Amino acid sequence: METSIEEIEKIIYNSSKEIQFLSNREIFELKLLKKCRFLYFGYSLILGIWIHKELDEIFMYYIVIKGDRVEKKFGLADPITELSLLMNFEKSFFFKQISLFKILDLYSFQYDFNHDGNDEILSFTQSSITGYIHCKIYVIDIYSDNIKIAFDVSSFPSFSIYPEFINYNFRQGLKVYSTDSNEWQFYYYDRIQQKYVQDENASSEELEQIHGSPDFFAEAGIDYAKLERPLLPADLEGFSKPALRIWRNAVYARHGRTFKSEDLQALFNEYAWYKPDNEYTDDKLTDIDKANIKLIQEFEKK
Repeated sequence: METSIEEIEKIIYNSSKEIQFLSNREIFELKLLKKCRFLYFGYSLILGIWIHKELDEIFMYYIVIKGDRVEKKFGLADPITELSLLMNFEKSFFFKQISLFKILDLYSFQYDFNHDGNDEILSFTQSSITGYIHCKIYVIDIYSDNIKIAFDVSSFPSFSIYPEFINYNFRQGLKVYSTDSNEWQFYYYDRIQQKYVQDENASSEELEQIHGSPDFFAEAGIDYAKLERPLLPADLEGFSKPALRIWRNAVYARHGRTFKSEDLQALFNEYAWYKPDNEYTDDKLTDIDKANIKLIQEFEKK
């Protein structure tokens, strides 16, 4: 039986002394407690956010629960709440790409940005020491006692040019403008190092001409496992045309088809289940696959 949010709250307060102080509702307001995608078997990942009712303090934790106890907890730096610190951010292309994943009124965003099956946090923070504004992506490693910062770029006093998710050489990643070298750089997620690493061969001139789509994360909400059975119309309701395109091509991708469209190839390359097959033919499609493609196409025509 699935554990309810109310039961999770009790587990957190009863088994973690470091977080018990947040249970005082006269001082702290619990703003968010939600389950996140987490692939480690037997564990649950919870995002908890508490706000002090009188002081300008936010307590943001990723909490790993196993059974009826807190296994680990990871504190995250206070996210920025004032838009004045993020000049023109909500007009930026970057915001359009990630706005769907915004957490409350914070300039933090939660999604599986690297498609490893676990939710990450992308957050804007300000250093209390230097005043620099940082854009960070945090990832969880169950075997580590500290949260990992997979990506970190900073600027002062604010960003004049924001990062941007793009496809480059059939790979998804982040395009960043370096004020130190005055050139564009491309970072992709390395699963072994569990962080975004720079592609040293990427051309600044070429990157300058590349822009990501506002629908970069159109696959959000797609459950590829549903393609193992006949799709129901209800499975496809509410999805955009770009998302339906991904649904349809995922049927082929599950059998190893490669794609001429860079955005599709870059997306499927991100998934561990995708195994490119240069000898792919449509003969590999099952009757269920063909029926699913037909239904998706009907939705695309609407």
